[in-house]
Amino acid sequence: MAFTPGSKHGQMADINMTPLIDVMLVLLIIFMVAAPMLTTGVDVSLPESRTGKSLEAEALTVTLARDGQIEFERRFVQEGVLKKELRERAAANRKRPVMVRADHNIPYGRVIAVVDAIREAGFTQVGFVTQGAPSVPEKES
Repeated sequence: MAFTPGSKHGQMADINMTPLIDVMLVLLIIFMVAAPMLTTGVDVSLPESRTGKSLEAEALTVTLARDGQIEFERRFVQEGVLKKELRERAAANRKRPVMVRADHNIPYGRVIAVVDAIREAGFTQVGFVTQGAPSVPEKES
């Protein structure tokens, strides 16, 4: 049944939204797929410090070895001794950063227990040491 200007219903003046919605969904999918590919890291050349001190040099380091032992100040300690020594260090300087190094095979709960001990001692700056990707030597021009 065709609508003619003289019929009692007249012409339909509504826009068919289905093709517009289809185009918008396709564009959305394209942007969702393409956006992560556009994200790149920024190449930064870091400056050298005149004092020669880095954060790791002044930070306390707690290491969880592969076998689960805790190393603090280059000696192995039990968790109770670690808590006691951390409290003593926190009394002297709470703002000193504490770096946690843990083997990737250590259970997550064990790492969190050590981090909780560090925070209970009063330290607020807790960081994790990770191994960076191996550097690629630059080609000489």
